[in-house]
Amino acid sequence: MRSLLIALLLLLWLILGWLYYQDYNKCCNGMKEEPSTPVISEKSGPILFNWGKSIPILGEGWPRMRDSLALFAKDNSSLEIAGWFCKDALPEENDSTGMLRAIETRKLFPEIPDDRIILLSKGIDCDSTMRTSMFESVSFNLRQRTENIKEIDDRTLIYFPPNSTQKLRDNEVEPYLDDVAERVKKSGETVVLTGHTDDVGPAESNLGLGQKRADVIKNYLMGKGVSSDKLKSTTKGETEPIAENNTAEGRAQNRRTELQIIK
Repeated sequence: MRSLLIALLLLLWLILGWLYYQDYNKCCNGMKEEPSTPVISEKSGPILFNWGKSIPILGEGWPRMRDSLALFAKDNSSLEIAGWFCKDALPEENDSTGMLRAIETRKLFPEIPDDRIILLSKGIDCDSTMRTSMFESVSFNLRQRTENIKEIDDRTLIYFPPNSTQKLRDNEVEPYLDDVAERVKKSGETVVLTGHTDDVGPAESNLGLGQKRADVIKNYLMGKGVSSDKLKSTTKGETEPIAENNTAEGRAQNRRTELQIIK
């Protein structure tokens, strides 16, 4: 009887040991480390692009963003759309890629006329993750454009009549300059003013006329409290036209002071 009990205990011990061994294999030996697979994290946003592509990918936030931009791009404002491209990433990314992104994005605003849209291409620094995930590649700015003020990428053009150094329609120009004065007084930025003319008259006289056009803006800003050491004025005369001088419209575009704010 005693030997039978011992045999039964031995058999039970063997069974329990075998069961333990099976569980161990499932738990531990079976947990072999698998090679990790890189996960591509896609950014979220209202409007994104794929590497080298110009068709926008729209997210849930796009309708609200589009409606806000369209609402404010009215009256004296124009909507600037800058398509970005990755610099030093030829041939997939180049200046044409940026412009195509701007053009395709412009199609999302059919209610805004072409003369209220500004399209640009802008190079940016990119990282390697952009090749494998969607990324932001367009920006928007509201630019003021009136008969006498035209905001472009990084500067503002203020127009003058022939042979004049006086600002046209002060109710347009002066409120704009008031805003500039308040901004630079707070930020400590510098305003660079460059006077330009058409090619009517002697070149030397036009140099002086361009300087006067820059100085009249400088003097106005000083009168609004901007320190003189934050204002730089110079002239290019007739040497840097932005339009042909053989038409009245072209000459009107060349008679200007360019205002640029720099840090």
